[in-house]
Amino acid sequence: MHDGLKVVLKTMASYIEREVPRKTLKLWRTQSPRHFYGGEWDHNGSCVSDRLLEEHELDSWFDPRFGGVNKDARMVNSAIQEALAGTDIQLLNLTYMSEFRADAHPAIWLGKKDAVAVYGQDCMHWCLAGVTDTWVDILAAQILHYFLQGKG
Repeated sequence: MHDGLKVVLKTMASYIEREVPRKTLKLWRTQSPRHFYGGEWDHNGSCVSDRLLEEHELDSWFDPRFGGVNKDARMVNSAIQEALAGTDIQLLNLTYMSEFRADAHPAIWLGKKDAVAVYGQDCMHWCLAGVTDTWVDILAAQILHYFLQGKG
């Protein structure tokens, strides 16, 4: 499957390079990470965390070599980086930055007794202001940089 994904990604990148005008800013954003610990959401995993992860903890949570919960995302991101090599498509790697923020999901911070039991574990949504605002800041900086270079 991984080899098939690589072919699809390379084909998509090639198509974008061929069909989208060169002066167009082309960005590819990586996905938001999941923060389940101790198993997936349906296998006793928990994404309830009230602290930032330390850098030395990330690999045990996410690295494919250790069977981390985000192993698929990291493998896909690696394939994306490989497919974009040599193209003018810029990669916005939001996954790595966001992996640190296991504490930034809303259920733990709702301030209600048994919030997780009532609302469930939620690794899809993020507290605001927070991680998603940083994503927007990075996107804005990329666009500004592009235009300041006189490419757009």
